Amino acid sequence: MPRRTPSEPSLPESELDVLRILWDRGQGTVREVLQVAKEAGLPWSYATVATLLDRLEAKGMVASDRSELAFLYRPTIDAQEVRRKRVNHLVEKLYEGEPGLLVMHLLKTHSLDPEQAKQVRSLLDGLAAETKTSRPPR
Repeated sequence: MPRRTPSEPSLPESELDVLRILWDRGQGTVREVLQVAKEAGLPWSYATVATLLDRLEAKGMVASDRSELAFLYRPTIDAQEVRRKRVNHLVEKLYEGEPGLLVMHLLKTHSLDPEQAKQVRSLLDGLAAETKTSRPPR
């Protein structure tokens, strides 16, 4: 099994759920995160949430203010960074490091609404134009 580097810690779905709650709220205590989790139908206990927050803190993804009786946690990583890391991992593990294979798979298996399709076409046209202008003349 490949060894993970410290810059790319694992992020189980349960920890991602906690991060989503913190991203939505900005910050929260264990009790506040637990309340939101229960409202979302997650069958967690106080101890579970506390453990998940401790793990996230150990990974450097949340920080805590321990000056009050109830520790206050806030995310130190944003959603876009987590997405970037998870997609990079997906490309490396399932698509042999070829992002184009992932893009083709997504376009073949997931429908886009017309506005999204227009944006994808525009992006691809822009990339094609950049490639033409950056190639040295033959």
